[in-house]
Amino acid sequence: METKIRIKKKIIRIVLTLTAILLLKILFAWSNHFNDFYFHRWYKWSSLAFRHVTGIVPFSIGDVIYTAWIIGGIFYLLKLCYKLVRLAWEDTGMLMLKGIHFLLKAYLFFLVLWGGNYERNPLAADTGVVTTRYNTQQLYQLSDTLLQLVNLEKANTGDTIGVMKADIAAIPVFQRAIAAYAAAAHTWPALQYKAPSIKPSLYGKWLNYTGVTGYLNPFTGEAQVNTTVPAVLQPFITCHEIAHQLGYAPEEDANFVGYLAATSIPDSHFRYAAHFDMFMYSVRQLAYHDTTLAKNIWSRTVPGVKADHKAIIRFYETYTGKTDEFFTAAYDRYLKANKQDKGIRSYSEVTGWLIAYFKIKP
Repeated sequence: METKIRIKKKIIRIVLTLTAILLLKILFAWSNHFNDFYFHRWYKWSSLAFRHVTGIVPFSIGDVIYTAWIIGGIFYLLKLCYKLVRLAWEDTGMLMLKGIHFLLKAYLFFLVLWGGNYERNPLAADTGVVTTRYNTQQLYQLSDTLLQLVNLEKANTGDTIGVMKADIAAIPVFQRAIAAYAAAAHTWPALQYKAPSIKPSLYGKWLNYTGVTGYLNPFTGEAQVNTTVPAVLQPFITCHEIAHQLGYAPEEDANFVGYLAATSIPDSHFRYAAHFDMFMYSVRQLAYHDTTLAKNIWSRTVPGVKADHKAIIRFYETYTGKTDEFFTAAYDRYLKANKQDKGIRSYSEVTGWLIAYFKIKP
């Protein structure tokens, strides 16, 4: 009898949580005033407060929470299996309801603390760049522009032949990213980044099996960077995750903001890393439209650019497998569920912003 009462109470809590989620969804979809309040007041205040707290701690609090959830999830499944074997149907039902309620609460907190940013489209207003549809010729011109920039900055690093060396540790990379945003804020005030909270991921090499290079923890506001990946990737990954912290949720938006920041300081390693990342996106997009033009662009890269590309491929060959495919598919569905219709290919959609940007760039 007691278990049945507990089940009824849990069902009521589930209904209340689900109602709160639906109410938030409706407000995000139909109220511009609510969207403005969410970002300009609630998110800016709450994210800043979280970063002030988590930035003090040298390790990733979010990763510790995720680890606790993983361990708790394993024990939960074992307990559920035990109850099923014992045919304890009421206890099994209660456990399942607890699991459902936990997931719903996690999703509610996700929406409240960060997920609402998917409902915003602030990039044009914040940067003065307005993107439009583009054709193959414009994509080729973008690739050619980035080709010149990536070759130039590769030369400025002092090595046009070899790979970009890991000559700076993870913390200096983070500090340079903070300096990059400080410089970018002079041109684009919306990119002002206060109370930095950037951490190396505690999961390290395990992330390489999933293809994850960095992520924002929506529950703690921390930006996590996988510092085990090749050095050429780390500066831009860091700038990309900071963009998420500032509330730029769509991946193409975070890519563009990260590019603006990383190219705002006279640091050849940072500038090269940003140009390299965007160059790879543009050539990949160009290849979808015209492989001959893409090959023409790629043939004109200096040997060091090709060396960095080969080093990345060799690095991930060790980790590629079913796990990577599973996480890629899962993340693709996550992006599509959050209004990014092209899923994992949303990252490459930064090319539209870049084409528009270089049209107005002095």
